Amino acid sequence: MNRITPFTIIIAILSPLVFAPGLAAAAVTVEAFAIEGLRSPASPKALRQALAKDSRINVLGLELKDTPSGWPLLTLEYDTAKITPEQIKQLIAGIEDPAGHHFKVHEGPLDPNAPLTDEEKQAAAQLGDDELPVPKIKNPQPATAESVQRGAELYRRHCSKCHGIRGNGYGPVMHGFTSLPSPLYDARKADDAYLFSVITNGRSDMPPWGIILSERDRWDLINYLKTLKKPYTD
Repeated sequence: MNRITPFTIIIAILSPLVFAPGLAAAAVTVEAFAIEGLRSPASPKALRQALAKDSRINVLGLELKDTPSGWPLLTLEYDTAKITPEQIKQLIAGIEDPAGHHFKVHEGPLDPNAPLTDEEKQAAAQLGDDELPVPKIKNPQPATAESVQRGAELYRRHCSKCHGIRGNGYGPVMHGFTSLPSPLYDARKADDAYLFSVITNGRSDMPPWGIILSERDRWDLINYLKTLKKPYTD
């Protein structure tokens, strides 16, 4: 009489999984997706919570700043036997933040001549040129060489696409905007608190960078803007 051992039971359970013909092996993949549509402080939480409800994926992180491309990066772990990258993109596109904005996986470089969507036009019309709330604060970050250098790198990464590398308002993606980006060489005349408010909250076509840049980043950026001079040529 054959003796049944615990090892025999384990082999009996695993053998159909190992030797069954045509059974696809699980392939767990970690991939980062560039995300568009993070328009408010509530957006990151809404995106995370919606994705957490899907058992096929695991949210490893959402990096809002200091990413190589400048786009927020969502890092996911998923089993390719259960869900594909294309299905993940469709899943993300179906998620709304509390304000009703849909998220989207960014693909390819920015199109400098892309027309505004109807949603973007409506958002710009709603934002208008309303007066921004300007807090009564002072720049806590001294304009040291280190601060200005940090601000210069932040400007190059996040601001030059619209405002131009020299701050003249002629960046490569300015075409199609409802209002032209402001020339930033005049920032030296502006109040620091006003600049901080504009950067934090956004205005017209400019997004609210307060959800991307830390408070220190914004003050370093302001210290750099104060060094810009009016260029003679583009």
